[in-house]
Amino acid sequence: MTDDHPTATPADGPSAEQVIDACRADLAANVPAQLAMKRLNEIKAQAQAAPLLRAKWLVAAGVAANRLGLRGEALGNLAESCDIFERLGDGVSLAEAKRLVALAHAWRGEGREAGLALLRAVAESLAAKDSTGASLALIEAGRLEMEMGRPRAAAPLLDRALAVGGERILAIERLRAEINRLQAFVAAGRIADAQRHLERIEPDLQHAPLRLRFLAVIEEIRCARERGSIDDARRLVESARRLAPSEPDCFEAIELAEAEAELALAQADFALADTKLEPAIARYADDDLAGREVKARLLRAAALDGLERRDEAEQTLAAALRRAVARGLTGHADAVRARFAARGVPEGGWGLDAGSLGVTVQSSTRRFVRRRPLGAGGQGNAYRAYDLELGGEVAIKRFPLAALYDTSQRERTIAAARREVLAASRIDHPGVARVRGLLLEPDGDAILIEDLVDGPSLRDTMSRPLETTRALDLVARIAFALAAIHAAGIVHCDIKPENIVLAAPARPVIIDFGVALLDPEGRSGGGTPAYMAPEQMRGAGVDARADLYALGVMAHEMLGIEPPIARRFWSLDDAAAKALVAAGVDRHATKLLRNLIAPTKWLRPRTAAEVGQIMADAAVAHRRAS
Repeated sequence: MTDDHPTATPADGPSAEQVIDACRADLAANVPAQLAMKRLNEIKAQAQAAPLLRAKWLVAAGVAANRLGLRGEALGNLAESCDIFERLGDGVSLAEAKRLVALAHAWRGEGREAGLALLRAVAESLAAKDSTGASLALIEAGRLEMEMGRPRAAAPLLDRALAVGGERILAIERLRAEINRLQAFVAAGRIADAQRHLERIEPDLQHAPLRLRFLAVIEEIRCARERGSIDDARRLVESARRLAPSEPDCFEAIELAEAEAELALAQADFALADTKLEPAIARYADDDLAGREVKARLLRAAALDGLERRDEAEQTLAAALRRAVARGLTGHADAVRARFAARGVPEGGWGLDAGSLGVTVQSSTRRFVRRRPLGAGGQGNAYRAYDLELGGEVAIKRFPLAALYDTSQRERTIAAARREVLAASRIDHPGVARVRGLLLEPDGDAILIEDLVDGPSLRDTMSRPLETTRALDLVARIAFALAAIHAAGIVHCDIKPENIVLAAPARPVIIDFGVALLDPEGRSGGGTPAYMAPEQMRGAGVDARADLYALGVMAHEMLGIEPPIARRFWSLDDAAAKALVAAGVDRHATKLLRNLIAPTKWLRPRTAAEVGQIMADAAVAHRRAS
């Protein structure tokens, strides 16, 4: 078997290469990326049969990961595929992989990295005498101009790209580029050109994928708004809604909300515009789509001005400028500066110092390499990364402090976080992931760096019933780890099964200090509702007993018992207490476990160390009785 003839799967099913090709076709047709990723993971072992097959799998997995917002995983897969194609001397495939690398960077507004990848793609295509590949790279360059906030430069580049490729470009790729030209015309204010372009591509749109038809309608809404045809724009909003997926959290819902906000601004409905834009900004920030986030912040600043909330508007513009400058989005940065200038605000009053503009603040993209997600759920936007400065792998988590409009509030949060990080870094306990430091990004966000702990989460382990002795022992060990955290003057504020990793079957490790360090009072809504103590849910100040409440909820779950809802009138003699006794928990430990989830913190145990000792004794007693 050679590299060029990969091994096939059994005769009763498609080969691995056929599955990869089918997944690429599905992704091109905008089938949900998670479905493609699932199929690709099912054949991952088979894809190791030959280097070429492995490279093709990596490309498909990279595309799917990028669609899912997993930038680190996408770039890691694509970089590995580039290495393989280069060794094999496959210039055409290498050019395609570089285009996809550029796409992953461009979506996040990383213009320099995207541009360098596209230069390599063009070079490889020309060397292989592949004018189609060169054309596709130039199309990506036009899209990059759009992401950088330079639509006037994008339109002619897209024109040249389509001319270079001619009829050799696949119809679907040509139509995507035509949609990009439409977007460039509208963004540049060339509404008449956009209308003529729409009419020209209308026949092709009739049978286009829903995603492309949706994007075209979004631009139609903007054209109608610019013409002052509000009724037409409203009708087109409903058309776009019918073309969007039904899931409420789909990306199209955010894109449509942004278009609706623009329409609301045109009608001076500033409150509606503000309502639409808040979730859009949050989604773009979460997905790290810097260009889109800056544009949405510009719109929100206009809405806030209309609501006569001038200070908030200026803080929104400052956040937009930080993001644009940090990512090198020159077109967007110029647009924000123009807005500041039009307001008569001097440059020194923009709330930005040299560090905020990326002069001295360190960028995580240069310090950390090959980031991969650590998992969904509790760890949120946490990644596994290699730290070039400290050496070795670490866990990092981004916190969007740049979104805090109140500059003084942001400064207070950062100052408090630095103090808490200093305290947390001194915790030396095998049951606590060490906090290594706090990094401020050029765009104002914070990156928390922790030791990487390998192993399944407690949530994963709880998918199977835990034997009583083991459950009691784990509760005891978690309690002793909490005692070390509390001794440092820190309340974790987000204890839950997802934030407990089992480095060994009997070694639970507490991770993810994000809420504790960046919201030390526990009042921002941080935490997970099912495990939050009543006082934390109310937004009141918290102390160590909030963590003990969460431990009590977890302990009930680990023992297979539904924890009762904390009520004002608390009884130790209830169904849950009887279930604990039936599970073999002695009465002393049962009383403790029930007190842990008391609605009033004064009824809970005083210290985690006390809880740990009682639970450890209960585990020993149950082991002996068994």
